[in-house]
Amino acid sequence: MAVREPEREPEERRRAVWEPFEACTNLRYELSICAPLYVVVESDDSFRRLRDLRDVVADGFSRDSDEYVAGRHRYDQAYQALRDAMRKDLGADA
Repeated sequence: MAVREPEREPEERRRAVWEPFEACTNLRYELSICAPLYVVVESDDSFRRLRDLRDVVADGFSRDSDEYVAGRHRYDQAYQALRDAMRKDLGADA
């Protein structure tokens, strides 16, 4: 939502993107102890790309900016790789 509201004050914007992101950290740790290594590797990459995208939004870039579009593309690719690895782990990749 913060990416759609570029008029927000910088501190309010940072808080709006940082607070929801904290839940991802706990899920990342849970996955790292439960999933096979090939899933964990993709999970770590997806988490890093999401973190990068969070920082772009926190820095005030809009969803139409080159920075946001590039970051979103990198995240989407990493997230697709994670989904593929998870489907493989579940035997649902056929």
